[in-house]
Amino acid sequence: MIRLSERLQGIADWIEPGSRVADIGTDHGYIPIWLKQTGNSGYIVAGDINEGPLFKMRDHMDRWLEGDEEGIFLRRGSGLNVIETGEVDTAVIAGMGGLLMIDILGEDPEKTASVKRFLLQPRNAQDKLRKWLLDRGFTIADEKLVRESRFVWEILLVETVGAFGSPEDARTKANAYFDGSEIQYEVGQHLIRRRDPLLGDFIRGKQRILQEILDGACRSDSEEAMERTREIAEKMRSLERILNYVNDERGTDPLH
Repeated sequence: MIRLSERLQGIADWIEPGSRVADIGTDHGYIPIWLKQTGNSGYIVAGDINEGPLFKMRDHMDRWLEGDEEGIFLRRGSGLNVIETGEVDTAVIAGMGGLLMIDILGEDPEKTASVKRFLLQPRNAQDKLRKWLLDRGFTIADEKLVRESRFVWEILLVETVGAFGSPEDARTKANAYFDGSEIQYEVGQHLIRRRDPLLGDFIRGKQRILQEILDGACRSDSEEAMERTREIAEKMRSLERILNYVNDERGTDPLH
């Protein structure tokens, strides 16, 4: 049986048995192979923009599946171009930047909306990804953190019912997600309310990155740099409030 990393296992655990799955940017195809081995899915599209990963995946299939390729479809292409509208109900997009995920999800709204659930694991720009999703009426149904090596990664479970609908519906969903809290997209609301056990480490990692950016911005006295400094300082204060809440079980929601 193939063994997934903590990050990939965290994604795979959220794939409902019997789903028709697309793994977008499949890399070496570990999740599709795991789905096939466990019987969780009998229909799996593994797509990648490059030939190399698909060749490597075929080698892994020979090793782990002994040539049993039934129900697995390897396709070369960019983003959701590797699937047809309505072909799958679940899609995994992992290990790429949040801005690239926005491009993929926004390229063909009809095709995107035909996929019921997305499992997204962005490497960066999570705040921009969340805002884009909520502004367009997606539902962020759940979020979790997983540790892999020295990094803590976010995984978002996103549902598409009502996506790309009216602005009013999008605002209603966004309000439900934030539950009346002060709106901030940097850290997921589900993670905060659940006090995810990895949230403290995750926030401290963000603080270190923001401090490095802040140090660089402070070296310039331009108006743009000063505005950037104010934005980062406010984000740092918001993260500190969340961190205090996580560390104090008696504390109240810092975003109310």
